[in-house]
Amino acid sequence: MQSGADHGDVWDGIDRRAGNSGFDGDEESRLPSERRRSPDWVSRGVTAVTIFGWLCAAVAIVLLELARPFSENILAGLFNVTVVTQWDRSTLVGAYSAIMLSLVTSVLGLIFNAVRLRRRADRYNRLLIVLCAVSAVLVILFLVNYSAHL
Repeated sequence: MQSGADHGDVWDGIDRRAGNSGFDGDEESRLPSERRRSPDWVSRGVTAVTIFGWLCAAVAIVLLELARPFSENILAGLFNVTVVTQWDRSTLVGAYSAIMLSLVTSVLGLIFNAVRLRRRADRYNRLLIVLCAVSAVLVILFLVNYSAHL
């Protein structure tokens, strides 16, 4: 005959033999204990997406600088150099594409990061939040300042 405390062959997820409840802290929180020893594939993916997004933002800023027309200075006048006064449209399109790619990767990274928020130690990636804000500002500034040149 089995007592009421003995569950028989049914396992309830708590190992009572070793005195380990399987939970850190109070059992009411029902958060699993930390078993991760190193970053899992989602955490590594969020890091990779963050790096890729920042690289895209940097490429966009460089492309915007390269697309800008040169201003005539004293050296250009001295050596009779023709100065380009038009924005380079293909470089502007590349810069806009890089800005949008940065924004899309930062939003996707935030979504993947939100999937990972199950443990107490899990946090949003701050660089990813900043990247999302910077990318959104760059898109708005691009549309306001450079859309007339396309």
